[in-house]
Amino acid sequence: MDNQLPEVPLTEHLAELRTRLTRIVLAVIIGTVVAFTKANYLFEILKMPLLKVNPNLKLYFLSPTEPFFTAFKISFLAGFILVSPFVFYQIWKFIEPALYEHEKKLVFPFVIFTTLFFIIGCLFSFYLVLPVAIGFFINFGNIQLGAEAIFSVKEYISFVLRMILAFGLTFELPVLLSLLARLGLVTPEFLVKSRPYFIVLSFIIAAIITPTPDAISQLMLAVPLILFYEVSVFMAKYLYPKSIKYKEEIVSVKEKIEV
Repeated sequence: MDNQLPEVPLTEHLAELRTRLTRIVLAVIIGTVVAFTKANYLFEILKMPLLKVNPNLKLYFLSPTEPFFTAFKISFLAGFILVSPFVFYQIWKFIEPALYEHEKKLVFPFVIFTTLFFIIGCLFSFYLVLPVAIGFFINFGNIQLGAEAIFSVKEYISFVLRMILAFGLTFELPVLLSLLARLGLVTPEFLVKSRPYFIVLSFIIAAIITPTPDAISQLMLAVPLILFYEVSVFMAKYLYPKSIKYKEEIVSVKEKIEV
């Protein structure tokens, strides 16, 4: 039986962490360099939410260095997305020593689903949330202030990248909770009891992450979070009984009954 995990010194944990972080950094650098060769093409893609709201709007750069650093930021996020399967794999390899042998076999589902949900979150933000958020700001400026919209390259791209990354990360929720249930770290009962608190937390997270005060943009993040939480509860009911912690609890109960 693989019920006992070997104790590993703290120094070995730190060495392993350094190794994994080094590999992640190198991978992101390589991805960034590759994406930088297509920075102009990526820039045209990121303009799509703005042009969808108003095809006549143009972006302006306000300093000599702004185009270069903007291209670098675009390339960094694109490079991270490009190598995200490798990044998630390295994260798994870091926590793998703390897992039982049968739990280590979850590496491929973990990498596949974390990558998939991260990309879905990015696309959801890009195609659905950003046009609504940008349209709200432009209309607010036009109607409330009587001002015309003139966006700088730096501010617009920073806003778009921040939204894409935020949604990509928050869409990892069902994968994270499902994994914790499979490892026996959270129970379905705990998730059910925590549902009311998480609903409130979802709207707080949405209000913080989405820089727009309109309710529609916030709902576009809060509602998927709540739905993903419900999916996680359902998955936990299926995955938790497979965890070794659950099996140990069953054995303990049986031993008490026999006594």
